[in-house]
Amino acid sequence: MSTALDWRTLGAILLGGGIGSIVRYLVTLLVTQRAGAGYSWGATLLINVTGSLIIGAVFELSQTRAIGMSQLTRIFLMTGVLGGFTTFSTFSLDMVTLVADGAMPLALLYGTGSVVFGFLGAFLGVIAVRALQP
Repeated sequence: MSTALDWRTLGAILLGGGIGSIVRYLVTLLVTQRAGAGYSWGATLLINVTGSLIIGAVFELSQTRAIGMSQLTRIFLMTGVLGGFTTFSTFSLDMVTLVADGAMPLALLYGTGSVVFGFLGAFLGVIAVRALQP
């Protein structure tokens, strides 16, 4: 089955993304209810690390054929569920892949750049919105 733009693939991503987003919301709600609203970063950290762990495991299981996983199931889990849960998991897998391919300098540049520029982007977005508000 081609994984290009067919309806089954798009449906799997849509359904998985919805599930992942709801789980992310529930985890954030649970953590902030127990630890306090000031610890929303703890929920994000937990989500990012957990998502990274899960995407690494799903990727490896699907690559080694340790479990029977169709391409559609892989897309549902990795792009859909984990994409909705956290895109940080994809970033982490990109880093692992670069290191495994022997591109350590690029992995370090990519990782550092993603964190630094991601932070700067978020920071500048906040500043821009604040500047535009009356």
